[in-house]
Amino acid sequence: MPATDPGLLAQISEDYYLNKLSFGEISEKYQVSRYLINKYLTEAVKTGVVKIEIASTASRNSQLEQVFKEKFPETSCYIIQDDTTATATEELLSNYSANFVIKHLEKDPHIVGMTWGETMYSLIDAITSNPLDQVKFTQFVGENMKYNSTAGSVRIVERAAKKVAGEFLTLPAPLYLSDDTIRNGLYEAASIKRTLDVAKQMDTILTGLGTIASLESIAIWNQNLNLLFPDVRLGEVAGMVYGRPYDINGNILNTESDKTVGLSLNTILGVKKRIGVVRSKSKASAAIGALRGKLLTDLIMSESLAYRILNQEEGI
Repeated sequence: MPATDPGLLAQISEDYYLNKLSFGEISEKYQVSRYLINKYLTEAVKTGVVKIEIASTASRNSQLEQVFKEKFPETSCYIIQDDTTATATEELLSNYSANFVIKHLEKDPHIVGMTWGETMYSLIDAITSNPLDQVKFTQFVGENMKYNSTAGSVRIVERAAKKVAGEFLTLPAPLYLSDDTIRNGLYEAASIKRTLDVAKQMDTILTGLGTIASLESIAIWNQNLNLLFPDVRLGEVAGMVYGRPYDINGNILNTESDKTVGLSLNTILGVKKRIGVVRSKSKASAAIGALRGKLLTDLIMSESLAYRILNQEEGI
């Protein structure tokens, strides 16, 4: 089989990697199928037309990781050494997380559930890889209703899929519904049932950790906190994950009155790989609760956050 014209490989690669064109836009521009675009991009890397390099390499603190392994043996912790500035450290964290996720996803077909937030957005933005068209990204809980943000639920799964030329499924429903009858009735809607049926097959989850303050920043939820969490003392909330509040010991606080639209917590916690990424030092309590509650299988964090967790643990 004759080799593909290097000029064509370079043009398509430039449009995909630098100009950020989607597969659909490239297909229309060059009048080639999506299959061939995937083939050409792979060939471009193999032949050296495209060289992918990570500008900043993250070093891990192996001694600190060993401390966490002994303290929290159920969660694999990856602790990135701090850089000279907080911004530089966050970039290292995003780059490491992106490479960690891609290395996990590139081997086999995967169904990946994603939540929302700036941390997830930065992770996706840091991805530089060959297309992973065997990967499906899906929501598994409803929309967080942060429509004025590029880091909202729907846009996150769509952006992730476009970045690696995979598929995505959305859940056209709000994150919470206080009326149990209406919420349960939604699950019969064809579009919602289809997404949740796929989400039940997830083998991987990518998530950040939230706080009650992040929920309060969204007007619709802030105005209805008492309806959404009728049995929860908000002062006890250490963090939020998968839409649910939990305390410093990792106990989910709304198990008896869960108003979250989406998969049940038991189903979510049954997913084999649940990767969490935390950038902010202010989320030490959220991280401690997630570690104590075994809410994640893997946690990627900065060195400074890790030290704050240990210091806070001693003071609790």
